[in-house]
Amino acid sequence: MIGADYFPRRARTTVAAALMLVGCVALPVAAQGTSPVTDPVFRTLYEPELIMKHRRAIGLTDEQRDAISRLIRELQGVVVSLQWELQDQSSSLSAELNRPQIDLDRALDRMGRVLQTERKIKEAHLTLLVRIKNVLRPEQQASLQQLREAPGQG
Repeated sequence: MIGADYFPRRARTTVAAALMLVGCVALPVAAQGTSPVTDPVFRTLYEPELIMKHRRAIGLTDEQRDAISRLIRELQGVVVSLQWELQDQSSSLSAELNRPQIDLDRALDRMGRVLQTERKIKEAHLTLLVRIKNVLRPEQQASLQQLREAPGQG
């Protein structure tokens, strides 16, 4: 027979494991420009660092550079406020998990808020990368793809 404390412990373990997963998933988002080239979603998108590293090789114009810089500044404004929000939500979830008895519904609700904010941050990064790609001409994109795939590059 299962003891009365089984479900609270199990719930605590499940939510703690989910929180650790969120932390692991958030790392690539926080570390801009480290999206793996093998990821099918990001394989054809170009990080700003890659573009700036090879700007002369791809013939990046001043107008394109300025447009990319503007897009990055816009993203930073959005992401900074989302990161503050995420920090508050994570603290709230942590406080809930530190209680002697955890209200599972409340913990799951707080976890849902953390995940929703994580999603907004990831959407903002994807939006940036898509907009950057749209600034580049097809031949510049092809050059970047070759440069990224070259041994020792990327």
